[in-house]
Amino acid sequence: MMKKLGFTLAEVLITLGIIGVVAALTAPALVQNTGSAQIGPKLAKAVSTFETAAESLLTAQSAGAIRTIINGDSDAARSESLGENLSNYMKISQYDTSAAKYGSQGTEAQLRGYDGQSMNDGALYAVGAILGDSATYISKDGFLYVIMYGNNANNPREPFHQQDCGSVLIDINGIAAPNRVGKDAFIFALFQDGSLKPVGSTGWSSEDDINDAFYWKDGSDDKCNDTVVTSGFSCAGSIFENDLKVIYQ
Repeated sequence: MMKKLGFTLAEVLITLGIIGVVAALTAPALVQNTGSAQIGPKLAKAVSTFETAAESLLTAQSAGAIRTIINGDSDAARSESLGENLSNYMKISQYDTSAAKYGSQGTEAQLRGYDGQSMNDGALYAVGAILGDSATYISKDGFLYVIMYGNNANNPREPFHQQDCGSVLIDINGIAAPNRVGKDAFIFALFQDGSLKPVGSTGWSSEDDINDAFYWKDGSDDKCNDTVVTSGFSCAGSIFENDLKVIYQ
């Protein structure tokens, strides 16, 4: 009696079919996990690029604070002035003096909350304010920056170069989808020394009640932890206080 050598065609086809089913079930999760793993490093790079440009700008002007080197009698004008100054120290591919293209009703990218809904309610109203009077540019790395300078005369922090003075929205995908806060768009507080602090992290605001309300882990108004994502507003804090990892889904 001859021994059986190899596999029959039917056995090979069955095996391939099983492999295909397993791949179809696991591939989406693998792709999602890989994408999530890239968010933190890309965001850190975008922040570093901005802060390096701001440091270079302040050094070139022999200035200790942003407010001493920008001009304008309104937040819109000051934002434009800051954007233009910073653009000299960043490699950019596109610059715009308003956020009309990238707002909640943007002509090129319509920004939405984490769940894909409108930004008109709740915590994301603040994002609307960021996108109102701002300067916008896209770096050659593909990052979208929306800069809003707001001189806070009542800021209690001293010395003044440690005061927060505005906000920066960073979209690590540029104008490409999904354009959702907490997915590819993240919010940072801008400080007078040109540094950025992730919204939702410890001490991102000069006001303690705001820090508590928007703390990523258990904020009363917004959170972004491993079980709950409110609006996405605090997700930058979650990422930076978890070793650049996305712990939320």
